[in-house]
Amino acid sequence: MNRVLAMTILALAAWAPPTWPVSGAGDEAVHLCASRFGAALRTGNVSELRSILPARGKVQVRLERFGPEEGFYSASQVEAIFANFLKRCSLESFEIQHVEYDSKGYALVRGRARLVNESGRREEVELRLALQPEGDNWVLREIRETRR
Repeated sequence: MNRVLAMTILALAAWAPPTWPVSGAGDEAVHLCASRFGAALRTGNVSELRSILPARGKVQVRLERFGPEEGFYSASQVEAIFANFLKRCSLESFEIQHVEYDSKGYALVRGRARLVNESGRREEVELRLALQPEGDNWVLREIRETRR
């Protein structure tokens, strides 16, 4: 009986869409994690991403202009994706636009990146970063581009 109940709960949890209630002031640690993401790309030092990538598990990535990449990647693969991006393009800035939290403590950061593409043209890209607490830190669990 316990196994059936557990399977039912897991099925319902997988089916239910996540909710992201807005938080008031936001959490400094979440802002710091998102800022580190932008700073690592802006300075071209992708090894700085290690501190905000999970020690275990994968990061879901859906990128067009930063990639193209789509799938679940290890921390080292995420670093390689952005290292490859920085060989042909550059990031001028990354601004945090909005932060939301769900009831389980996960955070969703919406940001705007300004990049210079391979042709030298400036573009704005909306990014969504899903963050999860891991130990005393927040780590990236999803990086997704959205069209502007």
